[in-house]
Amino acid sequence: MWICDLRSDPRAIVGKQQALQAGLRAAIGLPVRSGRQILGVLTFFTDTVQPAEDDLTGLLDGICAHVSRYLERRRAEELTVALATSRRHFDQIITQINDNVWTAEVTPDGSTHSVYQSQNAAPLFGRPLPEGADLAEVLTRQVHPDDQAAYAAFTRALRRGERAEIECRVRGLDDVTRWIWIRSTPRRDGEHLFIDGISTDVTERHRLAEQRDQLLAQQQQQVRRLREMDRMKDELMAMVTHELRNPIGAIGGYAEMLADDPDLTEAQRTFADVIDRKSTQLQRLVDDLLDLARLDTGQLAIDSRPVDLAHLARQAVEDHRPAAQARHLTLTAELPERLPLRADPLRLRQVLDNLLSNAIKYTPDKGAVTVTAGSVDNRQGQGKVRCEMAVLTFADTGIGIPPEQYEHLFSRFFRASNAKDAGVKGTGLGLAITRAIVTAHGGTITAAPRDGGGTVFTVALPVAW
Repeated sequence: MWICDLRSDPRAIVGKQQALQAGLRAAIGLPVRSGRQILGVLTFFTDTVQPAEDDLTGLLDGICAHVSRYLERRRAEELTVALATSRRHFDQIITQINDNVWTAEVTPDGSTHSVYQSQNAAPLFGRPLPEGADLAEVLTRQVHPDDQAAYAAFTRALRRGERAEIECRVRGLDDVTRWIWIRSTPRRDGEHLFIDGISTDVTERHRLAEQRDQLLAQQQQQVRRLREMDRMKDELMAMVTHELRNPIGAIGGYAEMLADDPDLTEAQRTFADVIDRKSTQLQRLVDDLLDLARLDTGQLAIDSRPVDLAHLARQAVEDHRPAAQARHLTLTAELPERLPLRADPLRLRQVLDNLLSNAIKYTPDKGAVTVTAGSVDNRQGQGKVRCEMAVLTFADTGIGIPPEQYEHLFSRFFRASNAKDAGVKGTGLGLAITRAIVTAHGGTITAAPRDGGGTVFTVALPVAW
């Protein structure tokens, strides 16, 4: 734009008012270009009226061209500095990770060459790559022969523009074979196909996986061996206990016959009573071992039929009353008139006898044992399904159980430490068998400390089992 006289020319130009105030008369405005882009406008003012001149216009155009080239060069320098700074920051970040980050270009003939690679390639190959070596070519050459087919399928997927990953063995430049995990994503930039990827050394993970598989195989073999030993133990226990029952029965029978002989002396009668008592204890132990063998083989049969639990409990209490009286214990039963349910009467009586004998055995002289029974409604689950339960409790004022040992109370052969310290004898089988019988009936058994000392055992059995 050429304005010969600012006073008479109505066209607007940046700075026109300031120029008039300064006494300037003419203005020439020329664009500063970079290709088709206008970077700005250079405006020249004179203090005299100036008609348009081609020579002057050409001179000023040349000045604008110089300014344009200067601005382009300055901008390129700034971009170069910014790019170098970004690249330096990027390399610093990449250096902090153990993975190798790279970019490769796939040429039209299908070959691949590296465009960028981080400085973390050396650990993948055991030593730095030779000067000028191409990472893509080295990797392709060093892939383990057994993994070449899988690696070829991996590269074909990338050339089709598909994301792909592979774990393969790579023979390093130090002749050490490593497992490398490669994840790659193709991208197109115009006609060019680039692949951005990350490579990670996962040799340690594979080594740990192999060790895990070996340990798992060893454990499985050990489990099979232990199961076989358990089976042999169960068979041996069943055989031994079965073979012991007949001799023990004969010993008990002969002991009773001896006790009935009127010609025995007092000492001989005492010996016969000891034989009878010990044979009875041995018979109970054999019966417990047989029950354990049946539990292990899944042969603990439950013959469910209508039973009056109150009547069974009343009988059990009366049968154990002499033992309680011998210890000067108060044995109390708080039972309803009837408490019908379906259960195996013999097995249920076994539960009653075990819990009553334990309560009496572990309660010091002049203590108390109380048996109660009743029924409650137990609502289970979100649907609140009604299930009537018969509940038996056995409360004693005995030596109790250490709090930390309650969780082991129903384990086989477990005996509380204070019971051992008190010199109370036992095998640790009764409660394990009791819980198995209760569970087989669909019920539960729990133990808890009694207020004031002692223990409370609670048995809950479904009425309509």
